[in-house]
Amino acid sequence: MKNPLNKLIVPLFALLFFAASCNQEKQNENKESGQQELIAAAWNNSGEWVQKLSLSPNQVIRNTTWGQDFSSLKDTLELAESQPEKGKSYTLYFDNTDLNFSDITYIPNEQNKLQEIGFDIFVESGADVQPLIDHWKVYLDAKFGPSEVNGKTILWSKNKNTRIELENVSTPKDPGIKLSFTAVH
Repeated sequence: MKNPLNKLIVPLFALLFFAASCNQEKQNENKESGQQELIAAAWNNSGEWVQKLSLSPNQVIRNTTWGQDFSSLKDTLELAESQPEKGKSYTLYFDNTDLNFSDITYIPNEQNKLQEIGFDIFVESGADVQPLIDHWKVYLDAKFGPSEVNGKTILWSKNKNTRIELENVSTPKDPGIKLSFTAVH
């Protein structure tokens, strides 16, 4: 005599497996959503300069993605006085003094796809440098993971697609920082 429970075992296991995988998917979605909320909160608290330079917490930085066709970059800032041999540079002024500004340089690879974005940020006073570094660090730690400090340079390399370097390049006459985002493949 056959046991009717034997016919129920396979569908029961399939149902349990399906329920477990749905639960795992939901947990992953919740984790990702929580991470996005942390990044958005860090960006909202990052200060005016970080927000104006980064534009939003979306994408890599300045609403761009690695491998994006270089001709599709549409920055509304005015072109910088000096242009790189390869790429395009823009200037963002933070006030009317010409002392607080950033040059933002987009650099393509050999296939004319976005490969790097560099920021040369100049501030009026040396006292303004460390708070700006601190704002960037909190935001980038939330978005790209923990950073490493090596002398004057802070490095983010845990993210598999992006390498970030932030360096205090201040001189007594020209206080500021250099920040670069580079695609890593």
